[in-house]
Amino acid sequence: MININVCGRNIVADPKRLLIAGYTGKDQESVKKHIDELKEIGVPAPPQVPMIYDLSTNLITTNNSISVIQESSSGEAEVVIMKIERKWYLGLGSDHTDRGLEKVSIQKSKQVCSKPISTQFWALDDVKDRWDDIEMRSWMIVDGVKNEYQAGKLGEFLHPEELLKIIEERGYDSEDMIVFCGTLPIINGEFIYGEAFSAELYDRLTDNKIQLNYQVHILVDAEVV
Repeated sequence: MININVCGRNIVADPKRLLIAGYTGKDQESVKKHIDELKEIGVPAPPQVPMIYDLSTNLITTNNSISVIQESSSGEAEVVIMKIERKWYLGLGSDHTDRGLEKVSIQKSKQVCSKPISTQFWALDDVKDRWDDIEMRSWMIVDGVKNEYQAGKLGEFLHPEELLKIIEERGYDSEDMIVFCGTLPIINGEFIYGEAFSAELYDRLTDNKIQLNYQVHILVDAEVV
């Protein structure tokens, strides 16, 4: 069960399916460039675009801290849409991923990390007409210093209606599901690993923000002597 807040109203969500959508950029040339960049660091190219990764719902968390093994994992800001009793809501999440395991299997690298989401959501119907103009940014906190990590607008991604159509066509559609809709390029092109991650959605028209902040706790790796 997840407790979220929509315009001051508390809603209890119980997602039955978690989907992570990848390579969802509107600009397919940029998507291809991103795939080529990943190939250079050992991440295999996807068999199709966009990709839909089916993951366990127990990865979803609103806690302000997650635990990982080793330092080679990082967050990435993603707009999140969640279906609750046939209504869609929009929030913010982080597809925290094990970058070492990503070179072996992208889906496995996602499955081993918790997926923090915001407790604040907006009704999707209220913002879908200005989806393209909503801004998203993220920061990595390294040794106490906040470094800008990603920045852009949701107009860079497929609109939710287009993405949901693809999800339905591929047989992933489900009641009460939560979908991570894709992430922005990293500003400097290289993964950064730090002790915390911060992200923000900003609707300039209404001056409303959704924020996400969490700490990253490194577990003791028993297999390292």
